[in-house]
Amino acid sequence: MAGLCASAATPALASATAGYSHDSSIGLTETDWMRMLPDSARLSELSLPGTHDSGASVAGGDSALTQSMSLSTQLNSGIRAWDIRLADVVVAHALPVKKLGIYHGPFFQKTLFSFDASRYDYPPTVLQVADTFLQNHPSETLLMRIQDEQPTPGFADKVKTDLDADPHYYRGTSDNPALGEVRGKIVVLQNFSSPSRVGIPWRNDCRNPGYLCIQDDYHLTTNWNLADKWRSIKAQLDRAAAGSRNTVYVNFLSGSGGSFPYFVASGHSSPGTSAPNLLTGWTRGYAGTCFYAYNCLAEYPSVGCLTYWFFGTRTTCSVAFEGANVLTMQEMDRQKGRPHRYGLIYADFPGRGLISDVIAANLGAGLGAAMLPATGMGGTPALLGTALALCVIGAYLAFDPFARRRVTLRRTSATPARPRSRRTA
Repeated sequence: MAGLCASAATPALASATAGYSHDSSIGLTETDWMRMLPDSARLSELSLPGTHDSGASVAGGDSALTQSMSLSTQLNSGIRAWDIRLADVVVAHALPVKKLGIYHGPFFQKTLFSFDASRYDYPPTVLQVADTFLQNHPSETLLMRIQDEQPTPGFADKVKTDLDADPHYYRGTSDNPALGEVRGKIVVLQNFSSPSRVGIPWRNDCRNPGYLCIQDDYHLTTNWNLADKWRSIKAQLDRAAAGSRNTVYVNFLSGSGGSFPYFVASGHSSPGTSAPNLLTGWTRGYAGTCFYAYNCLAEYPSVGCLTYWFFGTRTTCSVAFEGANVLTMQEMDRQKGRPHRYGLIYADFPGRGLISDVIAANLGAGLGAAMLPATGMGGTPALLGTALALCVIGAYLAFDPFARRRVTLRRTSATPARPRSRRTA
C-alpha cells in the first residue's frame, strides 16, 4: 500500500491560501503593531511572527530557499523575529577582507551582517535594515537569533564587535525583558558559544521556567512525514497556551531533508503561491484508504471528489497534503477571540493570514486591546464595525418594544415556522 500511495502522488487543483506566500510582497503593512502593547508585557507573554533562515531568499534553489520577502519587507509586514545564520565571506578581492555574511548551508545569500559594502554592490546589511526600521518605528522590537552556520574562527568576537558598534543593540542582561526595556532595540538570541554574554542564551529546557522551550523537529525523511511535523507544531502550540508565563516558547513551522521547504510550508507541488496541492495517494469515501493510514491527517483536504453508481450512489475523494503554515493558521483561526499565547512562530514563506493571526493572538491574551482599529490586519476593522453596529441595534431594540415587534413580525413573515418535533416515549 505504501508503494501504491507513493506512486500516486500527483498535483491537485490550484490552491491559494493566506497562510503561505512565495511572492516578494504579501500586501500587508504592519509597521507599528507593537505600539499598543503595554510596556509591562514580558517577552514570554508575547506572540511574535518570525521567519526561519530569514535571509535565505537568493541562492541555493528550492532545497535552500526559505523566504521570498526581503528582510526589509519582512519587517514592514509585521515580522518581529529573525533567524540569522552567519559565516565568513571574502568581501574585497583586491585587498581581501573577511566579513560575516548570511549563509544557508554552503550558499552565501549576498547579504552581509555589518559592513559598509555599498561600493561592492551589496544590498543593505542585516544591521542596517534593522536599524533603519527601528529608527523609524521606535515602538517595535526585533528578536534576532544568531547562529554560526559554518565553523567560523573567532565567530563570537566578530559578532560582538559588530553589535557593540550598533546603537540599537540591547545590552541588558535580562533573559525575559519587559517590552518597555527593548522598544527600538535588537534583542539577540545567542545560539553560539562565547566567553561573554551577547544575548539571551538559546537553551532548550521545557521543564524549567525561565528557559526557552523550543520545537524544531525539522527533518522530514519523505513528504508523508509532514503529518509528524504538524503533530510537533500542534503540541507546541498547546504547550505555549497552557505553559508557564515565564517561559519563552519557540515553534518552528519549517522543515526540510526529504522535502523542500516550500512543500512543508504549503503542501504544494511547486513553489508558486497558487500552485496545486500535492496529492497524498490516499482516498476518502467509498474506496477510502485514508482511515487506515497513520499519516493521513483529518486536517488534509478532500479534493477531486467523484460520485458514481455502484449498487447505490458512491463518492470517492482524493486526499491532498496541507502545509504547516496553513494548518497552523487554521488552528489559530479556531482560537480567535480567546486568550491565547503562541510564543515565537518561525515560518518559511509566511503569508499575510498567518502573520496577522499571530499578531492578533496578543489581543486575545488581553495585551493591547485598543490596537485593533489601528492595524493593517485584513478584515479586522470591518469586524469591529459589525460588532459595534450589532451593539447599537441591540440597545435600540431593548428600549423600543415596538421596534422589537416590527423585527419579530418581519422575521416571522420571511421565515417559515419550523415544525415542532414530537416527543417519543
